[in-house]
Parts: sequence; C-alpha cells; structure tokens
Amino acid sequence: MNILYLILFLFVIFIPFSYRFIRTGNIPFNKNKFIFNLDANYQKAEKIRVFQVLILFLFLLYHGSIFWGIANISIFITITFMFSMLMEIIGEKTGITFGGKYKYNLELTPGPSLFEIPFVIPIAWVMLTYMSYNLFCFLGSFDLGQIINNNINFSILPCIMMVFLDLILDPIAVDEKRWEWEIEGYYYGVPILNFFGWFINCFIIWIFFSYFSIPFQTSSNNVETLTHLPGLIFIFIHLAASRPCFERNLKFPGYFAIFLTILYTGILFYK
Repeated sequence: MNILYLILFLFVIFIPFSYRFIRTGNIPFNKNKFIFNLDANYQKAEKIRVFQVLILFLFLLYHGSIFWGIANISIFITITFMFSMLMEIIGEKTGITFGGKYKYNLELTPGPSLFEIPFVIPIAWVMLTYMSYNLFCFLGSFDLGQIINNNINFSILPCIMMVFLDLILDPIAVDEKRWEWEIEGYYYGVPILNFFGWFINCFIIWIFFSYFSIPFQTSSNNVETLTHLPGLIFIFIHLAASRPCFERNLKFPGYFAIFLTILYTGILFYK
C-alpha cells in the first residue's frame, strides 16, 4: 500500500504544475504576460482542479475513517461544510463574518452553488481544516485522536495555521478575480478582519466537533506511512502557492509561503 500513498502524494504535487501549463502554456513567470480570463485553456485547467479536489476529498474521507472512524469523519465533514457555508452566506450578504461584503465570480468557480456561494468553497474548508489539524499533530507528536478522545487540551494552533495559509491564498484569488470585495482592504485588496473571521470559523468548527465527536480507537496497525500524509500535503500547498504569488507580484505572500514551508519542514526534521 505504501506505493499507492507515494503515487497519491506525487499526483498532488503534479497537479499545480500541470494546471499552470494548461492554463498559460510556456509563459515565463512574469505578471505582465499572465492574463487570467475565460477561454478554452481556463476551462480545461479548471477540470484538473475539480479532479484534484475530488481525489483529495475522497482520500481524506478514507483517512478520517481510519483514524477517527466513519461516524466521526462524517460528523466533521457535516459540521465543517454546513458551518462554513453559513458563514460564507452571512459574509457575502452582510459582510459581518469576513470583514466586509464580497461576491464570488461564479463563472470562474466551477460546480453548483447555493445563495451564490460555490459548493467548492466549504469543501475546501473541510479539506484545509482537516489537513491543518493533521500537520499540527505531526509537528507536536500528538495522537490524531486527541480531539475526540480528550487526551490533551485543544490548541488554537491549527486555527492560526489556517490564517497563515489564508494570508497566502486570498491575495491570489482576489488577483484572479475569483471574488471581489465591495470595499477593498489594505492587504492586497483583502480586509484585515477577514483573517480574524478565518480564525473564528476554524475555532468554532473544532469546538463543535470536539463536543459532538465519539471516542474512537484506531484498529489498523499498518498505517504509519499514511498517518500524516494530509499534513505533508498541507505543507506542499504553501510551496505550490508561492509560484502564483511571484507571478502576480504578490511578494510578501510569496516569501511568507516559502518561509512557512521551510519552518514546518525544519520542525519536522529536527523534532
């Protein structure tokens, strides 16, 4: 089975590079030559993105069923999806939750939507929240079941890790016009309170999940190489995101992405 996990990891690494190649061809890393618009290449590239999301979601469902049990991972997915969708709807309509009103460009976000919020957004919340917690446990040498078995007190660190990632991803999405803020913020067009909203959203998800989760004992004894693969993928997301940051002249997010990649990797190497 180890070779299958390796293939999955290599597949996840390959996707961002294949997406860019299909999207822009051999255009060099130059913002002035990168034009993000609706064309045939965009439609082809987005199919790859959707496929990546689907594969990762299925893997995390499988991974969670091993370490938390099918009941707990189902509870986690339900809570994260529904609460994130609610927060997004409130934010889009009122501007309360994420620092201001915004609107998604549904033409640039494939798939169905609800109240003008694409389903892929809460799905992304599910995956990123799960992966951040997995990396948190990896960095601290904690058992993955701590939050459902109450072995140690819950930490806010996974929520902070999510905010750090958003400092990298949101400027890219805003630059690509995937959504637009009614009033542009000071951080590459993103309101500062948006990041506070990310923290609150993540924190409340973990509070609800820890309350409704069911104690579970991992039964598999042959999952060592699988245990922290979601966390490793979470680290790679930072590195992969640095490329579009530099392409769009988003220097601080780009350097911050590289810094976090080195930081997380260094902690894992020396712990």
